[in-house]
Amino acid sequence: MITAGHAYAQQAPAPASTEVDAVVVTGFRASLANALNVKKNSNLIIESVTAEDMGKFPDQNISESLQRLPGVQIDRENGQGTKVRIRGLDQNVTLLNGDTFLSGLEAFRLGEGNAKQTNSLEGIPSDLLAGVDVIKSPRADVIEGGLGGTVNLKTRNALDLRNDTTLSADLRYNQGSFKGKAKPQVSVVLGHKFSDNFGLLGSFSWDQTNVDTEILSGENRGNWAFKSRNTANGNTQVASGTANVWSPEYRYTNNRHQERERTAFSLNADLRVSDSLSVQADWFHSDLKIFTGEHSLKWAYANENATYNTQGLVINDGILQSGNVTANSSEGDTFAKDAEAKTDNFQVVANWDNGGPLTGKVRAAVSKSDYASNSGQVDTRYTQYGVRNGLSGFAPNATAPLVATYGFTNGAYPTFTPSAALATAMATPTSVFFKSHWAFGDKTEIKDTALTGDFKYTPSFAEEAGLVFSFGARYSDRKIDSTYGRYLADYSAKGELPATAQGTTVGGTFVDWTPLGYFQDGAIGLKKCDIATFGCSRFGNSPAVITPYQTAATNPSRAVTANVNGVTAIFQDYGQMKNPVDWIQSLYPSTKFGFYKDPIESFKISDKTTSSYAMADLGDADDAYHINAGVRIVHTKLVIEASNTPVTPLWWGTDSWNGVLKNPDASRTVREYTDVLPSLSGVFEINDTDKVRASAARVVSSQNLFDLGQGASYNFTRSSNPGPNLDKFLYTNGSGGNPNLDPFRASQFDVAYERYFGPQGLISGGFFYKTVDSFIVSNTYSVSVKDQSVAGSSVGPFSSVVNGQGGTIKGVELQAQYAFDFGFGFTANYTYSDSKSPYSNDYSKSLPIPGVSKSAFNVQGYYEAGPFSSRLSYAWRDKAYLGNFGFGSGNDVHTLGIYNKAYGQLDGQVAFEVTPALKLTLEGSNLTKQDAETYLQFPGLPFRFVGGDRRVSIGARFKLGL
Repeated sequence: MITAGHAYAQQAPAPASTEVDAVVVTGFRASLANALNVKKNSNLIIESVTAEDMGKFPDQNISESLQRLPGVQIDRENGQGTKVRIRGLDQNVTLLNGDTFLSGLEAFRLGEGNAKQTNSLEGIPSDLLAGVDVIKSPRADVIEGGLGGTVNLKTRNALDLRNDTTLSADLRYNQGSFKGKAKPQVSVVLGHKFSDNFGLLGSFSWDQTNVDTEILSGENRGNWAFKSRNTANGNTQVASGTANVWSPEYRYTNNRHQERERTAFSLNADLRVSDSLSVQADWFHSDLKIFTGEHSLKWAYANENATYNTQGLVINDGILQSGNVTANSSEGDTFAKDAEAKTDNFQVVANWDNGGPLTGKVRAAVSKSDYASNSGQVDTRYTQYGVRNGLSGFAPNATAPLVATYGFTNGAYPTFTPSAALATAMATPTSVFFKSHWAFGDKTEIKDTALTGDFKYTPSFAEEAGLVFSFGARYSDRKIDSTYGRYLADYSAKGELPATAQGTTVGGTFVDWTPLGYFQDGAIGLKKCDIATFGCSRFGNSPAVITPYQTAATNPSRAVTANVNGVTAIFQDYGQMKNPVDWIQSLYPSTKFGFYKDPIESFKISDKTTSSYAMADLGDADDAYHINAGVRIVHTKLVIEASNTPVTPLWWGTDSWNGVLKNPDASRTVREYTDVLPSLSGVFEINDTDKVRASAARVVSSQNLFDLGQGASYNFTRSSNPGPNLDKFLYTNGSGGNPNLDPFRASQFDVAYERYFGPQGLISGGFFYKTVDSFIVSNTYSVSVKDQSVAGSSVGPFSSVVNGQGGTIKGVELQAQYAFDFGFGFTANYTYSDSKSPYSNDYSKSLPIPGVSKSAFNVQGYYEAGPFSSRLSYAWRDKAYLGNFGFGSGNDVHTLGIYNKAYGQLDGQVAFEVTPALKLTLEGSNLTKQDAETYLQFPGLPFRFVGGDRRVSIGARFKLGL
């Protein structure tokens, strides 16, 4: 039970309409009428979306197609929908046809800060699917794993086609609002029934998308401060006083460019062997390639001896509103990432029904996903920077100023105004030094194999009473291998101590390093110069280690000018970094680079799950009631192989911050536990128009992969503060996982009332309550970590995860829809979620469950008359608490809450049917260009910002036989 994609195995046998409580959000009159009939005769609480609605507006992936369903919200990143939340919870499970599914993005890292992400659905195109069910109330025959619910992706079956031959094609061009050319999107569905007993069906989707986004970042920099920040009378670093002001270590204003290419297909073979036996086989493949290029400007506050000018300084409640800052340095960053996520999901299922009392289904599933990426980064310096050359060093960009002064104006996306001297340097080639270069990579491979058997038995004595017994079993074996590492340069031929010196004592110093390096930075000299007997200083008169030194003037082919949030500056061209490994090797052709695994950030997990269930259903379709009761028993065995830092670490590289650990303490943790999951549900028909539903169940959801597997990881930053630690790498913050975490476990209850009226009318209301046994929470505390400081170590925050206390989530879901007889219609839903968790910080206790918005609603209106149709949809969610951010040392230690501001998105579509087989479409998403804003504890203290991108597509759809 390791990832959200693991858990759902047994799907009830192809249910009749009386077995599914579906809300089919298609927006068309006929589809809504059918949805109401299905819902009225259903037995479960689920929401559904059909193929007719998916891929519209334009939905860029399956998560965006689900965001308009009641009780469903999604996370967004880079203008794309990513993770699905059900009633605010992200501990959910995604399945394919009721069994194992891998998306390829179960575990990956994002951006220069390597932010850990899980269970994104952005690689799955909507075009390949026949529909999606979001199951909110589990049954015993539904695979465990969803704390909030289950997302079941459904592919098309060949024998379900209405015609012998089916062909449909969709061609669209999409374009974002920031810049760039329109990119194509193509999807094709082709199927043929060779007879009533055999058919083949294939779906293909290919698209290209360019995404350009403005971003405020720096959340990965943990060395914030608040108390006694230096102030000066003027733009100087000569302190004349102090002020208490929330000061980020750095702010980054960022232009992010992404080039996405996605190729996907699904194949289905449908064979009716006999009247009692049928066999189906499915193959679902997706390949998502993403190149990310970023230009960002770095603005110092709690580092680089940053000092606030008291003249014109405006601080309200500790939040800097406006003023000038002077710091030791000014830099720009260029970041490039080449990533690919591939996934293959295979399924074979045999259904047996000879008309007797016993029926059965056996399913085998194999899923495999591979995610791999390489990244490269360049720091570009706009103030003078000293490098090594065997003397006292020199500045390759001597025309640049010594310090940086810039103005700041607060806002969701703050603005920065460099001083005249700094603005000139940022755009002058001789003042722009390509200072530091590095590259890293990660890879995650997952394979899941499952075998499932489901059976139903209707004894003769129970047939008249509508009593059916069900039972089944499932075995699943999932293996995860996640590797992170750095590309290190070999300094053996540059005068460094040889690798054979490691483990020996030289000049009274124990050598724990090897002649390898991660940061290719001209200021870093030979490590052996830290040993007094060699008569040199590593950050002084050391010989040069990594050359050549290049500026935008000496190598103009590397330079590109960009405008970032109103500031013009010269950067490294990320277009040259599309293969980050080849790029960094080309800069230093005489220096060999190699990949070295970081054992602390790498791990392996084996997850074997055995489950069985028994269940009974009472009530036929003609009865005024239906009752379901059952129990599912799940035994899980986890084996977690991770690493920790030993008492005496040795390094591949010259330092802990300039390499990776060579001699980790291997850790192998074996966990076994059993969960008993009872469930009970009922549907009661009060009269022809009114129904009451009720459900109670015990649920379990797996732990986060990174939380289980990561060892103790430390981050370091080079100090620019004057004094004995100048130029040295100091510990800033760290984090670690916990292999002994328990899964999420909860008890949940649902009750709903529904009234059907008139032509296609519905009003419904439901109440849900969930109590969670324990939440996985992060504890932040101060630790001392060995670094380059004069003291030998520095104190900073370290975060680890533990099982905390439990919490609750309760709320209501309201829904209404109606179709008028003059072409107009609407659907609307509202969800209220009130939650409490063990999370607390300096300002609040019993905070909400992370990610849960208190209020969310969706409104969709449509018009359909003759060949013309149009739709508008607005989805809105309230602010949401995301977790805590801890920082500081000594008496300046703080823990603040991170919050997403409320977000609303307007989407629309206009279509004209030229012929019954040909339709022209114009679609748009995020029409108002809504920004995504995150703040730290106080609404006026921005933490992260992602600019809203309006995306418009125009296209044509052709269909034959659908």
